[in-house]
Amino acid sequence: MEYQWFERGAFATKKARKYLAEDFSPQKIQKIAVIRHAALGDQVITRPFLIEARKYFPNAQITLVAVSNYQYGMPDDLVDRVHIMPGKDKKEDTSVFDKIKNIIDLGEQDIIFDLASTNRSHWMMALSKAKLKIGFPYKYYLRGVLYNVCVPRSDFQPEVECMLDMLKLLGHNPTYPLNFNYPDNRVEIDREEPFILFFNGASQTSKILSQQQMKELIELSLESHSNIKHIFLEGKNTFEKGDFLEGLKKYSNFSIQACLPLEELIKLVAKASILVSPDTGVRNVAIATHTPTVGIFYSTVPFRYTPNYEKHYIVMTPDGSIPSTQKIYQAIKNEVLSWK
Repeated sequence: MEYQWFERGAFATKKARKYLAEDFSPQKIQKIAVIRHAALGDQVITRPFLIEARKYFPNAQITLVAVSNYQYGMPDDLVDRVHIMPGKDKKEDTSVFDKIKNIIDLGEQDIIFDLASTNRSHWMMALSKAKLKIGFPYKYYLRGVLYNVCVPRSDFQPEVECMLDMLKLLGHNPTYPLNFNYPDNRVEIDREEPFILFFNGASQTSKILSQQQMKELIELSLESHSNIKHIFLEGKNTFEKGDFLEGLKKYSNFSIQACLPLEELIKLVAKASILVSPDTGVRNVAIATHTPTVGIFYSTVPFRYTPNYEKHYIVMTPDGSIPSTQKIYQAIKNEVLSWK
């Protein structure tokens, strides 16, 4: 199909279609830029896209275009070059001229993949040169203006799949389960001493459970599974600390783990039997290590960050209210029962 593997489910301009039909070849591609402006969880789920892009474009130099205020967890180990755009933290020190110069410094590319669709990435798309500019914009009028190739973006499909659609459109067939190039729970899991890892942090406090409900949830699980270790993982923010759980140390199978550096966090999560948390970057780390999760959702949509091919449980209510402690625990119980 001349590198155009879609019928009505994607968009390409006439010029892009002509290029794909007459000149495009994965082996010919020399330079790729991948734009990703996001926090830890969104950085983590970009990893399979970069790995698959490397497979499909074996001769390409891959540049990751990040933003200065979102570099934690950035997958720079999977690319050849990193280009940092000035973010909110540089707002006062960066003139319009500096911003334009920064964009121009990226250099001409064969393909630019926009995995961000933010105002900054839109400027990058508008002012950069590339044969193909591929994205998944929510705003339909950007098709053919900023992007000459577009794939649909849905709140009901994992975002990493929407990213991979950009490669599928060109004829690439990704490998599943997805490879994140992280420690793998299927290998690393602690089978001698299984443990449940709890985390109650997020970038926004509106995503997390109250301290009282989290305490009730952990205590309910402790009383029901006295032979399984329970670990509460602290985050770096004050509201992510575990002081409110000191009373639970009366249970011999409960402990509080202080905030860990990213590399140690990844290793710990990969060994866990299951991670219980709200919609947060740590949950995405668990997904990236193939560790089962119980995700608690009530203020954000659950389907965008939930793979369909592994054991990831969504706890939600149709009306968007906070799920009950019993409902969350039932998901934990169902997973524990599956171990037997």
